Amino acid sequence: MKQLNLINQYCTVSFNKQSIREKIAVALLSSLLCSISYAQMPAQNNRISISKNLNYRQTVNPATLDNYLYSTFYGSEKECYNLKGFAISRSSMKIVSMKVNPTGASYAVLSSNGKKNHVDIFDAYLVNKKIYEFKTMVKPTAIAYSKDGRKLFIALANNSLNVYNAQSFILEKTFSLPFSPDLMETSNNNYYLVLSGGSSAAIADIETGAIRIVLPNTETIRYISFSEDASMFGVLTNSSLNVYATTTFAMKVAIPLVGTPSHFSFHPEGKYTSIALSDNTILVVNLTDLNDRFSITDADGHISYVRFVKDGKKNTYLSYNSLKAIKYKLLSGFSPNYTKMLKEELLARIEEWSKIRDGESIEEYKMRVNEESRIKQIRLFEQEIATKMADNMVMNSTITLGGYNPDNHMLTLNFDNLPTVYLTVPEREVPDFMTPENLEFRDAVYGITKDDKFELLYANVYNKATGKQYVFNNLNRQSLDFLTAGGNFVPIEFVQQASMEEVKLNSIKQGIIDNAIKQNLISDHTNIQVSTSVVSDYDASGNKITNYKISFNYTVDAQYSAYEDFPAGKYKISQSNAAKSVLKIVAQAFESDFAQYIREGKKVLINITGSADALPINGVIAYDGSYGEFENEPYYLNGDLSTINVTKNNGIRKNEQLAFIRAAAVKDYIQTNVTSLHSMNTNYRYNIELSDQKGGKYRRINVEFTFINAF
Repeated sequence: MKQLNLINQYCTVSFNKQSIREKIAVALLSSLLCSISYAQMPAQNNRISISKNLNYRQTVNPATLDNYLYSTFYGSEKECYNLKGFAISRSSMKIVSMKVNPTGASYAVLSSNGKKNHVDIFDAYLVNKKIYEFKTMVKPTAIAYSKDGRKLFIALANNSLNVYNAQSFILEKTFSLPFSPDLMETSNNNYYLVLSGGSSAAIADIETGAIRIVLPNTETIRYISFSEDASMFGVLTNSSLNVYATTTFAMKVAIPLVGTPSHFSFHPEGKYTSIALSDNTILVVNLTDLNDRFSITDADGHISYVRFVKDGKKNTYLSYNSLKAIKYKLLSGFSPNYTKMLKEELLARIEEWSKIRDGESIEEYKMRVNEESRIKQIRLFEQEIATKMADNMVMNSTITLGGYNPDNHMLTLNFDNLPTVYLTVPEREVPDFMTPENLEFRDAVYGITKDDKFELLYANVYNKATGKQYVFNNLNRQSLDFLTAGGNFVPIEFVQQASMEEVKLNSIKQGIIDNAIKQNLISDHTNIQVSTSVVSDYDASGNKITNYKISFNYTVDAQYSAYEDFPAGKYKISQSNAAKSVLKIVAQAFESDFAQYIREGKKVLINITGSADALPINGVIAYDGSYGEFENEPYYLNGDLSTINVTKNNGIRKNEQLAFIRAAAVKDYIQTNVTSLHSMNTNYRYNIELSDQKGGKYRRINVEFTFINAF
C-alpha cells in the first residue's frame, strides 16, 4: 500500500515551483513508476458477461459429444442421445466416439469392447435407424467427416486411413498414416485432416493423403481442432494450448495452463478460445492478448467438452456438458476482431476501386490503378476504416505524462486505452503539459496494430491552456503491411486483367440482353449483373495462389417478375426468360474470352443459388425427375449446411425444395451447354435463399464460378 501511494504521488505530481530540468526528471520518474503500476495490475476482462443461461437436463452424464449447428448429440455407455435427452440409438459395445455429419442427416458411432472396435452410421431423425454398418475392416481407431459432409474418414489400427463417400459409403481412397490416431478433425476449407494419438500429432492433406507435418510433442494430446476460417489449428495438452497457422504451421501463440484441460473450441470470429480447464472450470482467452481472459465456474462439475455454437439468429453460445446436463451460456462483451473486420472491408473497397470506371480508357485506367497507387490507396482506406471503427477513442482516454527526451524533444503521452505516443515539444514548453486534461486531440486518425488494438496515427494536439497546437504524425508507420505480406493482396497485373475482362463480359451481356429485348423475352426491367474479381488464397501445401471469380446474377422489378422470371411453382430454366438470358451469357462467355480459364484437371468451384418466395405450396408440385433424384443431398441455407430430398415419386412440397430444384436446373444447364467444363475438377455447391415476402421478384437464380489457382 505504501508503494502504491508513492506511485500515485509521482503519477499525479505537480510541476509547480520546479525548474524545467527538474520537471522533466519528475516526468521521467512518473512515467517509469506509472508503467510499473500498470504492469503489476492483473488484466481482467470485465466486459465479458453471461447474458443468458440455458440448462438442458439429462438422465445420464453426457460423455462423448458432438454438435450439429446449435444442437448437441452425445453418447453415454452404449447409447446415443439428442439434446432433449431422448435415446436415439443403441450400440452393442461402449461408445468411444460420436461424430455428427455436418449436414445433420446422420451420425457415425465408433464403439469398442476393448478388443474389437466397430463403426455404425445412424439416421439422426429416426430412433435406432441404422443406415450402414462397416462389417469387414481392420480395427478402426478414429472417425471424422469432411466439413461439406460428403466424405467419411475412418482411421485404422494398421496406420492407414479409409476415405468413404458419406452417402453411398463406397470406399474411394486409402492412405498411409505415420501412426494410428485416436482423434481426427477436419478443416472447414476441406484442405486438412489433423490427427493425434498419444503424444503425436500430424496434419494430412485431405485430397492426397500426404502428411504436411508431424508436430513435435512430448505430452499427451487431449484435443485438436481448427478455427472456423481454417487459418489456425490448436493442439491441447496437459499443460498448454498451442495454436499454429495453417499456411506455415508455425506456432502463433502458446497458452500455458494450470489444471487438467480436456477440450477447447475457437470462437467463430477467431479472436478467442474456450478451454475446459478442469472438472468445473472453463477459461475463455483472447488469443491476441493472453491477459484478457474470463472464467466460468460450474459447481456441478463433470465438464469435459466445450464448443461455441450459433443459434438460428446467429447468436453465439458457449455449450458444455455438466453433471447430467448440457448447458448453454450466451456470452456478450467480447472484444471484436478488428483486424478481421478491417481486412474484409478493406479488400472489398480496394476491389471496387480497382475496377475500370465508366468512360475510362485503358491508358487512363492503368495510370490510375498501378502498384504504387494501390499501396497508397490501401493506406488511405485502412486509415479511414480504422478511424471509423475507433470512434475517436482518444476523447475517452485518461492521459498521463511520461518521460521527455531533451535530445530529440520527444514528450511521452500515455493513454489508458491506446498505445503511448511521442509528441515533439520544445523543452521550454514541457511545463505547459502539467494538466493533461487541457489537451484536445483534433482530426485524429487511427490504425490497428498486429495484436488487434487501435493506435493513434495522427492528431493535432491542442493545448487549451496556452492555445498552442502540436502535430503528432505517424501516418507512415508500417500500417497493415503484415496483411499485405500475408498474402491478402494479389499482383496488380491480375487485378488489371480481371477489370478489363469485366468490360468484355459486360459487352457479351449487353449483346444477349439487346437480342432478348428485341424478341420480347425480357425488358429493361430485368437487371443482369456480371462481374469478375481476383482473390488471394493458399493451397493445401501452403503456397500462395490467386483464384479468379466470375459472377452472374440478376433482379427483376416486382411488377414484371411474374412475366420475365419464374412463375409461381415453376423451376425449369425454359420457364424464366431472365434466368435463360443469364445462362446464355455464361455459355457464350466460356465459348469465347473466358475459355482460357477452363483447363484440364484444374479445380473450379461452382456456387449456384436458387431462391423461392413465401407463397405456400398447396398440395404437391409435380417433379418429372429431369434433374435427377436427390436423397440427403447437401445444400446450404443461410450459410448453414443441411440435406434435402427431392424425388419424382414425392414431388415438391416445400419452398426449400422448389428453390433447390431451381439451382439443380442451373447445374443441368451448365453441364449440358458448357461441356468444356467436363475436363475440369468441378465442385458444385447448392445454396438456397428463402424470402419471407411473396412475389416473383424473390424467385430467381444466380451462379458464381471460382477458378482455383487460375493464373
